[in-house]
Amino acid sequence: MEPLVGVSAATIVRFVQTLGYSGMSEMRVELAQQIKHDESAVELVLDKDDSISQLEIKILQLYRDSTEGLRESLNDIQMDLAVKKIKDAKRIFILGVGTSGLIAYDLYHRFNRYGKTTFYETDAHMNLEFMLQSTPDDVILAISYSGITREVVIGAESARERGVTVISILSDPKTPLERASDISLYIPRTENLVRLASLVSRINAMMVSDILFYGVMQEKLPDMGEKINDSNRLVSKLKLNDF
Repeated sequence: MEPLVGVSAATIVRFVQTLGYSGMSEMRVELAQQIKHDESAVELVLDKDDSISQLEIKILQLYRDSTEGLRESLNDIQMDLAVKKIKDAKRIFILGVGTSGLIAYDLYHRFNRYGKTTFYETDAHMNLEFMLQSTPDDVILAISYSGITREVVIGAESARERGVTVISILSDPKTPLERASDISLYIPRTENLVRLASLVSRINAMMVSDILFYGVMQEKLPDMGEKINDSNRLVSKLKLNDF
C-alpha cells in the first residue's frame, strides 16, 4: 500500500491506530464486513423483474437481517424499564398512524384481550382526546419510525405535560418525539433501502412491540391459555357452522 500513497508502512500503521484499530489486519476485516453488508443491502432492493423465487429469497433475507440489526439497536436497560412502567400502569394509551398505526392496533388488541386496559383509536383526533383523559398513573406508548409524525408528537407532548410517562418506538434520537419521551426504544434506520424502508421499519417496530407485550405479560403466561380459550369460545359463536 505504501507505494500507492507515498508514505512509509510505519506511517500507515500509526494512522490506522489513530482510527481506533490495533493494526491493518483488524481494519481490513472490518472494511470487508462493511462492504459485504453494503452489497447485501443493495442486492435486497426489489426489482420489477424479480421472479417469485427471487422475491422469496430477498424478503426472507430481509427478515433475518432486520432481526440482527434490531438486536444491536436495543438497549436492555431501557427495554426493562419500559416493561416495568407498562406493568405498573393503570392504563395504556397508544399513539400511531399509518404503518405504525397497524402495530398500535395489534398491540391494543392483544393487551385488552389479556386483561390490560388499553386505549387506541384509528381516528387521530379521537386519539388526542384520549390524551386529555390520561393521568400520571397511566403510560403512553408512541410509535413513529421517523419521530416527526405530527399526530404522534402532539399526543406525546400533551401527555408528558400532564405528568404521564411516555415510551416511544422510533429510529432517530434527534427528533421531537424523542424529546417528548421519557423512555426511547430505538429501531435501526433504513435510509439505504429506500424502497424497502417501510417494510423493514414495520418488521422492527412489530418485534419491539412483541418484546414489550411478552415482557409485560410474562408473569401471567400460565393464565393466558385459559383467556385464549375463553376468547376463542366467544368468537366461535360468530362463525358459520351450517355448511
